[in-house]
Amino acid sequence: MLMFVGIFSRLIPSQALMSAIPEQSQRGSFSAVSASLQQLSGGLGSVLAGAIIAQGSDGSLIHFDRIGYVVVTTTIVTLVMMYFVQKAVAERAGKRVV
Repeated sequence: MLMFVGIFSRLIPSQALMSAIPEQSQRGSFSAVSASLQQLSGGLGSVLAGAIIAQGSDGSLIHFDRIGYVVVTTTIVTLVMMYFVQKAVAERAGKRVV
């Protein structure tokens, strides 16, 4: 339950922020491309995780910790990127009001 709370507490605000990027007439196509990229990213992430993780001679998973490092790194990179997206959306919203 806590995992889903963590996932959706990031997913819903980021999707709301991303939907403010395109013009209103282009939101449908933007959402379609965004969904396609999300699916592609999920597939590539699975392939990458499968390439990193291996099975040891005793049957245990090895290099599993590296997946955690990849997740932490990509989360930090995403936070920085979302800051700049939020900043651009806020500037654009400010220009519309004036």
